[in-house]
Amino acid sequence: MDTDPPAGSSSGRLLQVHRCRVVNYSPAGIVSLAVTPEATKSEPHTGKRRVVLACARSNGDVELWNPKGQGWFLERTIPGSPNSAVETVLWIHQTAIDPETTNDSDFDSQEERAAYVRALRAAPPRLITAGLDGRIVEWDTISLRPRQIAEPGGGAVWCVAVNQSHTRLAVGCEDGHVRILDVTDGRLEFTKLLEKAPTRILSIAWHPAGQYVVVGGADSSIRKIDVRTGQIVQRLTTDTLPGEETIVWDLKVLQDSTIISGDSMGKVTFWDWKSGTPVRSVKAHGADVLCLVANKAGTKVWSSGVDRKVVQISLIELGSTAPVAKSPAREGKKNISKHSKQSGSKNWVVSGEKRYHSHDVRALSLLEGRPYDALVSGGVDSTLVVSSPLTEFPYLKQYRMPTFPHRPIIQITRRTRFLLARFSDHVKLWQLGRALPLQRPPSALDNYERLEHQPEKLLLNIKPKCATNLTSSAISENGHWIAVSDMQSVKLFRVQTSGHNGLPRVRRAKTFPSSAEGPIRGAHALCFTPDSMRLIVAGSDSVVYVVDLSQSRDDIFGIVKTFEAHRGDEASEMEVQADGDAMDVDGDSVPTNSAGKLVTGGEREMVATLAVSGDGQWLASGDLLNRIHVFNLDSLKHHATLPIFSSLHTSLTFHPSSPTLIVTCTSNEFFLYDCEEATLTDWSREYSHRLPYRWLQRKEVVMGVGFDPKRPAVVTLWGATHLCFVDLEKPMGPRDAVISVRRRKLLQYRAKKLHGGSQKIPKAADDVSAAMDKGMVDHELAELERREFEKRRKAAAREIAKAANGLTNGVGKKNQNKDTTSSDDEEEDESQHAVENGVILIDSGSEHDESGDLEEEDEGDGIPIVNGIDHDNDTQATARAGTKRQHSDSNGKVSGPTKLAANTFSESFQMEHRYSPLMGLGYVGDNELVVVERPVLSVLQSLGVGGYYKHKYGT
Repeated sequence: MDTDPPAGSSSGRLLQVHRCRVVNYSPAGIVSLAVTPEATKSEPHTGKRRVVLACARSNGDVELWNPKGQGWFLERTIPGSPNSAVETVLWIHQTAIDPETTNDSDFDSQEERAAYVRALRAAPPRLITAGLDGRIVEWDTISLRPRQIAEPGGGAVWCVAVNQSHTRLAVGCEDGHVRILDVTDGRLEFTKLLEKAPTRILSIAWHPAGQYVVVGGADSSIRKIDVRTGQIVQRLTTDTLPGEETIVWDLKVLQDSTIISGDSMGKVTFWDWKSGTPVRSVKAHGADVLCLVANKAGTKVWSSGVDRKVVQISLIELGSTAPVAKSPAREGKKNISKHSKQSGSKNWVVSGEKRYHSHDVRALSLLEGRPYDALVSGGVDSTLVVSSPLTEFPYLKQYRMPTFPHRPIIQITRRTRFLLARFSDHVKLWQLGRALPLQRPPSALDNYERLEHQPEKLLLNIKPKCATNLTSSAISENGHWIAVSDMQSVKLFRVQTSGHNGLPRVRRAKTFPSSAEGPIRGAHALCFTPDSMRLIVAGSDSVVYVVDLSQSRDDIFGIVKTFEAHRGDEASEMEVQADGDAMDVDGDSVPTNSAGKLVTGGEREMVATLAVSGDGQWLASGDLLNRIHVFNLDSLKHHATLPIFSSLHTSLTFHPSSPTLIVTCTSNEFFLYDCEEATLTDWSREYSHRLPYRWLQRKEVVMGVGFDPKRPAVVTLWGATHLCFVDLEKPMGPRDAVISVRRRKLLQYRAKKLHGGSQKIPKAADDVSAAMDKGMVDHELAELERREFEKRRKAAAREIAKAANGLTNGVGKKNQNKDTTSSDDEEEDESQHAVENGVILIDSGSEHDESGDLEEEDEGDGIPIVNGIDHDNDTQATARAGTKRQHSDSNGKVSGPTKLAANTFSESFQMEHRYSPLMGLGYVGDNELVVVERPVLSVLQSLGVGGYYKHKYGT
């Protein structure tokens, strides 16, 4: 623990920070990636394609990521089943009439035919998964339940591919057969069985014309099959090693009919379609090539696999001067004939390589074109990595997603000091410890000094019988109730404190809920009211249930009210007022129809967030169409609807002592609403649309909000790699001010060195500077400066390597072949360097290593900010409040000046990077903060498998 006041405070009050690392959460590995097709319907009001990335994991979960805005956000997770492992995931979106199932004679007129085509194009894409249980499943992405299931037979399904017109699905099975399924007009029906191969089908791809499929297996062969006749028409033989068969792990067919294969010999081979002979074979990897992806133009291919490298292979003119990356000698270069070397001919060459992962890479996917232009990769190490822009490969930056969900799986109770953590099939409950009494006065302690404390105590490990992985959990404030849910039912457990050996006992409430309609079929979110007398359930049917727990002694758990506002047109009539129902934003009311009902969109959508006010009067719920409703729990009526924001909201939190609702968004904006007055607060009206640029430009989204009971005016915003204290009583200051505490200290340290210690510190940072002089010595600041210099040196080295095309400068090759799991900005342990003012530490748990600051520092000293900046506007950029103000360009990027000042410091925003990665945060008392961390190295150690290692001489 430390004994200094919090940053920016001169009151001498202490902030105790309990760093808890007992939650050994280990995410599942990534097995498949898929991006929605380009023909996906446009988003409302923007006309732009809706892009969603589907990420399948080894535990059966399928995550849907939204890349819109500053960064990526995990919108929803379809829970898997322990007995249904997913092997592949893909999207289907039919946009044209299938001549095999639909003829022009089926339409009475051309207008009817055109309307049918428009309906096809306007329909949302269909999400399909296949796995080792032999089932093909289409999912409802709103209820997160299977929409329809096909069991074509043939055992485990190893691979699936859809044809170019998205009308047929080819399924590769364990028994060696390829089965064709009809997916037109919403179908998922088996239609044809193709000729059997003597091995399981591990890879499959369609020819662009849709008449053939090519398949690969474990017998050193690639087979071409005519779908119409069902017969194998050609067999292509791969290279082999003596006594071993070559496994073809992945296949792709380009628009010019070139076949590309990745095999267990580490080769990427390009085959001529007609002759079936290899045109080019590149030994791009030291071990198995597990995945391939090609751009739409068919001029670049990316491959990866067991050796963790991502390799780019480009089609170039041999007589051109296009840059080619240096790489070790590869097989296949000697096979280029003299004729192929003539000027004007084309060939495939390795043009770059990079390592992003610590273990096998199993999936690659592309998001081409603006504003994304990114390569997405994932594998055994469970980390989703987005690298962009593609045009600068391999000298591009990667953005690493958190290894845990964006919506917290951690809940901390303030009164009982409980910590509840949700895992895929169980929940654990800990009792948090307290700091032992100080042996000396607080003024004698140094910042971040570790103090003696009580260890956490594991109280419960509840593993209910579930049909799917758990989707939500909650614990009541008094600690007497724990609720968990899968996609089948919600389960309520009563916790009794008088257990054996002092441990609590758990008993399931078997009559929950006491309703004639039967049990609640799964929940996407759960929460208890502060008095622990009611349970709020966001059901999988988009209905919000209010369950009464006051008669629990008689085993009666009645559903006292259901709110159907999120069901859209499917909802029953809602009690709303024609006047005053919609919250006002700067005088603009939300439109209502003639009946006085709110116009909030006609579609049913998943309810993702819940929040209850401190006095238990107000309930807020939000769905993924960004509709946020407020209900009065006293009258059990709908009270108000918030305006729909331009960016998706990430969390809802009530102030503990007022009816103020805090809404955070993926754009890093946050808004404060007074539920009683149904309007924005004065602070939000003045400042929500002009937050600091450095805050809005961050890619990491805000995952939650906390409040210190002793500092009600200070909002604690936190994400996976940062937490930020926002003082609502202090002026915002200039928008280009420095908000990072560590960066501010470094700049002040430089200024003092430059002026021999006589540099005057800006008034906005007087308190922080005094604490800096007290708690941070010269050698610690010098270490920060060294790191800053090292980061700039690496950036300059990359630019030099790019300018030299990676051929004449060893720096390019060094960066290109770097074997690391972290970005260039990743830094070493900071526990003995950075010292921040006003924090008391309690280190606990089995893990005592500190993860370094994985964040890229704010650019200062007038460094241009290129990403997402409007270079034509260097004065002011406005943010959106409600639906009127503009805060971003058409790509969802926040606008701002081309240069940000380095000598101004924010008085109200103070951001700290010391605690990361953060899984949860909460205050358990006055000036007592708990942060739940899960270091990246701990996650890697929990995998239980080592990365690829190739023996070299002397090792």
